[in-house]
Amino acid sequence: MPTVGHLAVGLAGWRLHGGVRPPVRPALVYTALATFQDLDLFLPHGWGGGWVHRGALHSPAVALVAAVVGLLLLWDHGDRAKVFLLAFLVAVSHGLLDTLTRGGVGVMLLWPVSLARFESPWEPLPPSPFSAHHRSTRFLLRLAYESLFFAPLFLWALWPRWLSARRGMAGRET
Repeated sequence: MPTVGHLAVGLAGWRLHGGVRPPVRPALVYTALATFQDLDLFLPHGWGGGWVHRGALHSPAVALVAAVVGLLLLWDHGDRAKVFLLAFLVAVSHGLLDTLTRGGVGVMLLWPVSLARFESPWEPLPPSPFSAHHRSTRFLLRLAYESLFFAPLFLWALWPRWLSARRGMAGRET
């Protein structure tokens, strides 16, 4: 996945976190929690084991550690239980969304207990063509498809709160 969906989930976490005008730090933290798992793309291929792409960093165990880091970064930004839960859900979503992509070797959802890799029987998303140049037609088509797939989540996450509040007030006046 070219991370468009992961960004949408991070922004949705930000939307769920904030009130009328959430600060920038939660937006950065939630989008980082939704995307950091792909750092394994930059590890040397010779590492093998649980550290190849879609390996250990994509597991719920690592998402739990990431949620603790997210909580520490957002310690003074609201209800700590809510922040921790949102941080975990955003971080764990990465591996789960990656199971929805066609091709690949699966995702290590049970690491460190097992090195088994899992794929969903329903795979509506094409994998990201990481080997292709990012301006290639293939990459751009997949990016456009994923953007359309996640458009409802993006729209909800980025919909202006003042417009929603205004519309709700108008409905109450009638």
